[in-house]
Amino acid sequence: MIRGSKSDEWMTLLFMLLAITAVICFFAVDNRLIFMICGGTAVVLRIIQYIMRFFS
Repeated sequence: MIRGSKSDEWMTLLFMLLAITAVICFFAVDNRLIFMICGGTAVVLRIIQYIMRFFS
């Protein structure tokens, strides 16, 4: 994946939406599982993005 490509931009946008959702869930929802799922998914997505950038 080349930095600045369409797929890179979509993955970055999805990461940002998940990260913002995780922050909102941290303060607004009593159940921390939702926060952990959103935050964990955002981190895993970002790691996959970096790995894809590294190998292309």
